[in-house]
Amino acid sequence: MTGETVVYKNELNLVPLRDFTSTEINLFFSMCNKLKEKDTDELKIPFVELKHLSSYEQTEKKRFINDLKRIYDKVLNLTYTEYSGLSFKKFVLFTAYEVNADDEYLTISVNDKLKNILNELTGDFTKFELEELTHIKSTYSKNMYRLLKQYRHTGYYKIHIDDFRERLDVPKSYRMTNVNTSVLKPIIKELSPLFENLKINKIKAKKGRKIEWLEFVFSPERRTFSKKQPQSVKETNKGYRNREKTPEWIFDDSYSEDVVDDKLDSDRKAFLDQLKQDWED
Repeated sequence: MTGETVVYKNELNLVPLRDFTSTEINLFFSMCNKLKEKDTDELKIPFVELKHLSSYEQTEKKRFINDLKRIYDKVLNLTYTEYSGLSFKKFVLFTAYEVNADDEYLTISVNDKLKNILNELTGDFTKFELEELTHIKSTYSKNMYRLLKQYRHTGYYKIHIDDFRERLDVPKSYRMTNVNTSVLKPIIKELSPLFENLKINKIKAKKGRKIEWLEFVFSPERRTFSKKQPQSVKETNKGYRNREKTPEWIFDDSYSEDVVDDKLDSDRKAFLDQLKQDWED
């Protein structure tokens, strides 16, 4: 499975994988891996290949088929929504979904309305190694892994605590102490080997002690350039501009995981002001 990647439009990160187990997340993104750049063609995936891609450990055939059934039941609730004023349209990602228990294969295809999610990806996409995802145990860590991969070249991701709870499907009953223990600690433990210098900054509301924002900072990944277009060509191309930027304060080890001081706020504001100025040039 080495080298297998999952690539999709960033919009898919806005759809919470509600109630998905760790096994179901692995299977779902293994399907996405097979469907990338296949347009709307129906694709037959042998059970043995799907098990291999998803690092599926159970050997019982009936259990595997039941897992495939539960995934599609949950996928039906993964509606992608397009808004136009008060009007809206909802779509499901997969249309064809047939499990052949006798010949042991899954037939699947992407909805024509959403084929751009997995096809012809030229910008604003998330990319990650399938093997890395399948070896992460916690569902919270798996979903955070996908979100951080969207910002792999900046090393910076800020999210409101309410959006964080929704994206990771954190139970509404969880207080911040539960979030620390059951969500944030597993994320740091499992993702630190995959995201160098990973830290989580908790930002309190201007009034009161309630945590309002979470900041994830880590060392950004280096960009790779194809042989057809060397780095020097890309950087000097007149129409090219790197629109991802990484603040210098990310690499300052003086910042702790739980403390946000005045210097951090000042550096962050300066970075965001510079970011806005550069993008508006």
